[in-house]
Amino acid sequence: MLVSGVAAGDYDRDGWVDLYITQGDIGKNFLYRNMGNGTFMDVAREAGVADTLPANSLAEDTAAQSSGATFADYDGDGWLDLLVSGISNADTPILFRNNQDGTFSDVTAQAKIPTIFQTMSSSFADYDKDGDLDFLITHWTNNNQEKRLFRQNPDNTFSDVSEVAGLETSIMNDFTGNFVDINNDGWLDILMAADFNTSQVFLSDADGTFTNITNKDIINDDFGMGAAVGDYDNDGDLDWFVTSIFDHTFENQEVDGNRLYNNDGTGTFSDVTGFSRTRDGGWGWGACFADFNNDGFLDIFQTNGYTGDHNPDFGVYINDRSRLFVNLQDGSFINQAEIRGVDGDHQGRGVVCFDYDRDGDIDILVANNRSRIRLYENRGLNSQHWLHVSLEGEGANTEAIGARIYATINGQTQMRELRAGSNYLSQNPVIAYFGLGQAAEVDELRVVWPSGTERILHDVTADQTLLIEP
Repeated sequence: MLVSGVAAGDYDRDGWVDLYITQGDIGKNFLYRNMGNGTFMDVAREAGVADTLPANSLAEDTAAQSSGATFADYDGDGWLDLLVSGISNADTPILFRNNQDGTFSDVTAQAKIPTIFQTMSSSFADYDKDGDLDFLITHWTNNNQEKRLFRQNPDNTFSDVSEVAGLETSIMNDFTGNFVDINNDGWLDILMAADFNTSQVFLSDADGTFTNITNKDIINDDFGMGAAVGDYDNDGDLDWFVTSIFDHTFENQEVDGNRLYNNDGTGTFSDVTGFSRTRDGGWGWGACFADFNNDGFLDIFQTNGYTGDHNPDFGVYINDRSRLFVNLQDGSFINQAEIRGVDGDHQGRGVVCFDYDRDGDIDILVANNRSRIRLYENRGLNSQHWLHVSLEGEGANTEAIGARIYATINGQTQMRELRAGSNYLSQNPVIAYFGLGQAAEVDELRVVWPSGTERILHDVTADQTLLIEP
């Protein structure tokens, strides 16, 4: 199975990141409330989100085949709602509205979200700059449904605008889509990691439409699955890591692994996979950029594995181990998953990189295929300093999705863009995590909201979590 996803966000507004975990076809989903003491409690049944079969489903099975999930405050009331996708013909994307009392209501019909078969990952953002959140959803299929980009209307309903936005005829076999500003013009573009050599780049035309600018000589991953977006080289633009399959022959095609696409700041990518030493990821799925050792440079964690159900030759990936590519600060990485204790071989799919215990370092949660989840607590390098930043939004975009935060320490600047995006069926919380190394303060912290509003703070003390207002 391809599924097992995780949405991460503080749905109950108690200051601790909670987790919604999908289980595919092996059972009902979980909503784990973070108790703030290192433990979680499953409250999915009480919250009304354990079962995600549509009310009019004709399926005999009571367990929906949920795949991905994303928390986002679509209606702008300050409380995180939940979109859950599914891969069977009985499933449709389900939108749950947060009732602000620990429970959710299925508002899919009211929001006019149509049936879309085989949906995978989703991402939310205000791509058209009208003040509310829209969403992008992927589906691994080439059945010409072409329902992928949904624009929010003033009455909190959604309209399929895939065709008019320039996406309808351009995408197929997609797994992981993200809104991200790749050319630093303030408008969110789209990066789509997709199977069978169909990953694509769409540049915003700054009018609600997009242009496909994919250079297939560069964007040449064979079987794009998961993706991570981040400024791994601290040069002020966002780079793109796409997971794929390493060292195998598929239908007489030699496949050669992951891709790391380096951005030159204009939205033009170059393939630096070889130099970066990130190509060998086995059979890759979810991935995230995060600074696990708080040295000021983003590392990469990647989940792996495949059962070989459909092809005995794929059995070599059954015990495939996760990778942790540690940034060597020169554009290259080294896999240290084993020595850091995160080289699980449990058929990982979705992944979340977040500070679940609020101790200042980034932990990892892996959703495994037909197996228990794994939560890895980061217990290293507490002498390294850190800063975590959340933003108050403007208007209906209450988490300031699409905002950028720049942290300058001793002349070097790190940049984070806040995203309710996908790692592959999964999302990190909308929090900017900065590692500061030995620096006890940030010289300058600059925030740019999606509207262009800026705020600059000086001499910000390290080792704290900030909530910054416009």
